[in-house]
Amino acid sequence: MPLTARSQEADLFPPTGGMWLPEQIPLLEERLRSLGLEIDPGELADPTSSTLEAIVSLGGCSASFVSKNGLIITNHHCVESYLSYITEQDKAALKELNAKRATEGLPPIEADIDYMRDGYDARKGGERFTGPESRVFVTFEQTDITERMTKGLASIADPFKRFEELERRQKQILKEAETDPGVRAEVKSFFRGETFMLIRKRQLKDLRMVYAPPKAVGYFGGDERNWEFPRHVGDFAFLRVYTGPDGESADHSPENVPYKPENIIPVSSGDRGLAPGDLVFVAGYPGRTNRATTFAEARDTVGRSMPFTVDYLDKIRAVFRELESRDEVLATKVQPPLFGIENYLKNNREALQILDNIDYLGRKEKFEQALVAWVRQDEARNRRYAPVIEEMNRIQSKYEKNWQKRAFASRLFSGYFNGIVSSALKLVRVAKEKQKPDQERLPGYQQRDYENLRDELRQVQSTYARDIAIEVSTHFLKELIEAEGTNPAFVDKWLGDARTENEIREKVSAVLAATEIEDVENRLKLFETATYDDLKKSEDQLVQLALLAEPDLLAAEELGKAKSGEALLVSPLYIEMLRDFQKSLGQVTAPDANSTLRITFGQVGGYSKQDGDKVKYVPAFTNLRQLIEDEHQPAKKDFEVPPRWIAAYERAKKHGYGPYGDEYYGNLPLNFLANVDTTGGNSGSAALNARGELIGLLFDGNTDSLYGDYVFDAGVRSILLDVRYTLWVLDEVEGNGELLREMGIEPAFAK
Repeated sequence: MPLTARSQEADLFPPTGGMWLPEQIPLLEERLRSLGLEIDPGELADPTSSTLEAIVSLGGCSASFVSKNGLIITNHHCVESYLSYITEQDKAALKELNAKRATEGLPPIEADIDYMRDGYDARKGGERFTGPESRVFVTFEQTDITERMTKGLASIADPFKRFEELERRQKQILKEAETDPGVRAEVKSFFRGETFMLIRKRQLKDLRMVYAPPKAVGYFGGDERNWEFPRHVGDFAFLRVYTGPDGESADHSPENVPYKPENIIPVSSGDRGLAPGDLVFVAGYPGRTNRATTFAEARDTVGRSMPFTVDYLDKIRAVFRELESRDEVLATKVQPPLFGIENYLKNNREALQILDNIDYLGRKEKFEQALVAWVRQDEARNRRYAPVIEEMNRIQSKYEKNWQKRAFASRLFSGYFNGIVSSALKLVRVAKEKQKPDQERLPGYQQRDYENLRDELRQVQSTYARDIAIEVSTHFLKELIEAEGTNPAFVDKWLGDARTENEIREKVSAVLAATEIEDVENRLKLFETATYDDLKKSEDQLVQLALLAEPDLLAAEELGKAKSGEALLVSPLYIEMLRDFQKSLGQVTAPDANSTLRITFGQVGGYSKQDGDKVKYVPAFTNLRQLIEDEHQPAKKDFEVPPRWIAAYERAKKHGYGPYGDEYYGNLPLNFLANVDTTGGNSGSAALNARGELIGLLFDGNTDSLYGDYVFDAGVRSILLDVRYTLWVLDEVEGNGELLREMGIEPAFAK
């Protein structure tokens, strides 16, 4: 079991931490200047600055513009679903072509198409559309709307009605904000409902694949090395955004032209390199952290929700791995969800171990005791804050009953695991909500959401196979039945007497064999035309499952809304108390991550970790020599370096690495460490130097970062790709001088 690491340079690299809002950066200017910041801090304080407007979201990963022709750089693992989509498209086209050739008496064309395995280069097949669900979001405006969202809520006694009113206000604000079809708005809560922001983004819908290395490069070391360092991963890929000829957001079309972003991130040529102690700041869209919690909430997380997550992910991973082993078609389709499952499982499993190792709960309890003592020292503070923690603890325990049943029902209908069953629920929800005026519909099912819903229904096909749906549905239904608590009503109504795994599988298999929504065109037709009454009359058993389950799922959602409605009155007070306490200690409070634009900063540096009875120092950089001579294992899955990379290395030993090499750190840098504060969603985030130049991409963290969602300290290191490796691959391995020149880099080897 890995032990928590502690930095060898603890004095040089104090734990900075914080996923900061841009507007908080002026509060940190002195600290940034002391670390060597050369650019104007205002560049980091305004979402529309020349730096931050170049940072974009892909909806689950981060990315950045690196050319005025809409070129985007992100992680390889962020484009796996895109590569899967293109693979499926080309396999279908080849199948159709061979069917036509057969009618003409011609032999079939044999081709082993797998862009996830082999990578993709647009010079050979053109820049390919990445699928109808792919999106690029560019933040261009943030407005504080706290008063409008919260004024008068305290006068609403019923917690569910209180939340409904909050939801009603949100829908009205979004309606006002989305006056342009190319604009997507969202209302985000910060500091546990203390602050609300309206965020407006440009939504770009024609995203195309430009270049991705083979998986053997982009995910070298596989799951075995995930969340570990040293690493030797080329986790990068390039995409391009297109718009209509008028420059406005448009659906994919041959007439579209490359997007012209107003701002880009200049790519460092690598001539000045990096060294331990250098400032690094990372800009992206981190997903979610859970640091501003009470001791009781933390205890619930460690004692209940995380062990549950580890157990269920371990079991569903086994289901997907078995499917992967059946044949190549299934192996291709399960890769995107399987990657996410394995990543999240390892994260939670090892985080749970380390949180115990560092006595996280003990530290949390002592912090809360100090907080309470500080409150009691002042009569005014005591009057305002004394009841807060007790009230939050009451709310925490009130809504726990039957939680396992609700969790497994939710996962049965999750599009991430089970796209076809999720699609059935979407069709039912859409038809049901269409009966209401648009502003009274559930969030996610208003007219503004129809385009995304339609694209999701279409995109399901890229990862759908009946065998996957059968096994995943069977698994979650069985887990749901066996979970503690009372079954939702739909389980007994739909399954009847089926209770064993084989009985459930037979039921699911028969239903999927007969359903009409397995066909994408039928799904889309029902989406466009089916009324709620039409679906209620349907004999399709998958539709009937969704109809039966929808009331139970809605009741679970409403329970969650009631809990949030109660918390609306007390959580902001907890944050106010927490902020005042930390201010008394000379600290600035960063909000938990919530998939909005954030900045984190730190320094390049290695760390020390316990290795048996010894303490081992882990240097900050890895290099190409290590990859080829030490890590390459041809007989081992995930550790085989492609021949082109080995050949390029042999050439480099003769003529050097050009401007990309760094003799001091060992030929060509690959990956490096920095004590920046990141989490899921930061994948693909731009890592910038003190001059605001792109010097890398965030793609992972060391073992200690696994508990970073709950607490940040000196052992945490994020793992980043050194951009010099990316440039060398394009230049020496691929000979892609055109792409380099587009980023302002003059090739050293390519023509």
